[in-house]
Formats: sequence, structure tokens, C-alpha cells
Amino acid sequence: MARVKLIQTKDDIAPEHYALFDELAALRGRISGPSSVVLYSPRLARPWNQISEYLHSASVVEPRYAELAVCATAREYDCGYIWAAHLPQARRAGISEAALAAVRDGGAIEGLAAEEAGVLRYVHQLLRLNRIDADVFDPLLRAHGPRWLVELTVWIGRYSALAGIVNAFEVTPAPDADQLPAGSGTELPRPREEGRAPLAAPRIEPITKREQMPEGDLGVFDAVAEGRGSVRGPFSLMMHSPPLCRSVLDVSNCLRFDSDLSPRLRELATISVAREKDCPYVWAAHAPAARNEGVDSAVVATIASGAGLDSLSASDRDIVEYVRQLLNAHRVDQALFERLRDQLGVPLLVETTALIGHYGVVTALLNAMEMAPAPGAEPLPRRSPA
Repeated sequence: MARVKLIQTKDDIAPEHYALFDELAALRGRISGPSSVVLYSPRLARPWNQISEYLHSASVVEPRYAELAVCATAREYDCGYIWAAHLPQARRAGISEAALAAVRDGGAIEGLAAEEAGVLRYVHQLLRLNRIDADVFDPLLRAHGPRWLVELTVWIGRYSALAGIVNAFEVTPAPDADQLPAGSGTELPRPREEGRAPLAAPRIEPITKREQMPEGDLGVFDAVAEGRGSVRGPFSLMMHSPPLCRSVLDVSNCLRFDSDLSPRLRELATISVAREKDCPYVWAAHAPAARNEGVDSAVVATIASGAGLDSLSASDRDIVEYVRQLLNAHRVDQALFERLRDQLGVPLLVETTALIGHYGVVTALLNAMEMAPAPGAEPLPRRSPA
């Protein structure tokens, strides 16, 4: 049973949001799944949904690869709802039963078709190791090009974010749906390797200047530059897919500028994601910002080390632990969920969960494309030994 009342009819929302409800319900005939939780934050619901609409209607990633990546992501996050929703779509897209069985049961992928095996290795390395080996990355880049690979990475990050919402709020599939067997994600902590440092240069060319863009896409470039002073970091990579970049920008702007989350909480959660995802770029950008917003240097150092949280205040400890459980265990303890719900309220807990998911997308892209921080930026230390 879900941890909150799911928003599924107009009776569940205030009248001023009826038009938004109708708009979102018209896309798929009803409100269900992650949308039934995200609608607790009406200001987030529309931009959040835009990313899915682009991916499902206009992505250059062919459905058979996209749905395979989604199913593999659902498996990695032990997300029964997404598995049940996308398994039929995966079959319609032509994914082999052998590949789906390998995903479901954690079986070997060596005997699969090369294209299916390549996508599965990409998902596994990105979500388990936070890095992609050259012998996995390079064949996909040669075969499909930068835009395709950027979009595939966002497919994976996006469904990781959706799994975070569904798992945190315990939205479950229908009893008669295809059930996902319990997997290793129910164990805490989940063993994984330390992420290595990024390569010296990004694997695809960042787009940082207007002259690199087609005339018709300059509006997206200018929108990013206007809000941030320049186009850099994850947006310089997403600029290979301008409409997708626009949708991700809208979510970022909502969470950064329109949310009632305190800047301190937002930065605390962001650096916690950077640590768990071993992302030096996001760490370098946000650790100084966290201190500027009032996060004590000792708290930043504790998060950087990956150590225990006993020295943190109760409120800080809960936020960092929420990030850790969501990204590593893929579940959240009931007591922790209730404390944050009572402290923040459901709408802001939804936005906190979405923020974690958003930076999951950002770190996935930066890590996969090997975007390093600027020379001299604050480094992300190696974790303290267990």
C-alpha cells in the first residue's frame, strides 16, 4: 500500500489544479504511477512530465533499446511498478525473451545479441560502478553517435529517478501484473566499487558556444546561458539533444528557483547525491555552494568521506540517510520516511525525492561522458575505508 494517498481523480486535488490534472491525464488516459505522487507538487508536475513525453514521443533511441534500458534500470532499482509497466512494451518493441530473462533473473548476457548485450552492459556499469568502460562506451558511440548516447543515458537516469519516487512512496503494481522477483537492491548497503577519476577529456564534444548550434536550436542554448551565465557541465552535453535539454532545464529551474525547499537542504541533498554517485563535477560545483548556504564544513567533510552520520544533527542526518537509502538500498525505512514527511510535508518530500532523481540524471550523464571539473576545483575525496 502506498505511503500517501495517491492522486488519481480530481477529488484528490484543489480546484485550481483541475486544468493541470486534465492535461496530464489526457496524455495516457489516466493519472497513475509516479504522476499520482508528483502531482502533490503541481508546480513540478508539468515540467517533470515533459521529459517523459519527449523520450517516449521523439527520442532518437529506438524503442527496442530504450525499453531494454528501462527494464534493466527497473531491475537494478528493484522497482516492480516500472517493471510491470514496461515489460509488455519491451516485448512489443521486439526485445528477445532471452534478454528479458537475463535482466529479470540476473543471468549471463554473453549469449545475447550484440546490440542487446551492449545496452545491458551500459546500464549495469552506469548504475553499479558510476563509470563506463571504453570497450562498452566506444562501440555504442561509433554505432549511434553522441545524441543517441546522450539520450540513452538520460533514459537510464530518468527511470532511475522515477524508480526513486515509486520506491520511496511505495507505489506497487497491480496484483495481476508481471511481478519482479526480489533482488539484491533490498539489502543495505549494496556492495559496489569506488568510482575512478574522470578521463582527461570528455568522450563527446561539449557544446559551449552559440556557433556550435544549428540556428533553430539557439533558443535552447540562450535559455541555458541566460540562467547560468554560460553553457557548461551537463547542459553542454545535453545540448546534443536540444529538446531534451530544454525539458531537463525546466525541471532544474523548477527545483532550483520555484521550490520552497530551503537552499541549504537542496545543497545538502545535492552533495549527498554527488558522493553516492562518485561524481567529481557535481561535488566541485555544489560543495562550495553548500557551505555558502550554511552547511557546516564538518558536515561537508563527513558526507565526502562516506562515513557514519552520528556527528550530524538529526535533521541533516535524515536528509543524507534518505539519499543513501534511496540510491543504494532503493528503499526507505518507514521511520525515516515518516520523519521527513512530518518535517517537510508531502509536497516538499516529493520535491526532495525529485531533486535526488534529477541529480541522478545529471551525475549519470557527467560520469558516462567523463566530464571532469575545472583544474583546481574542490576535489571529491576517496571514501574512508569501511
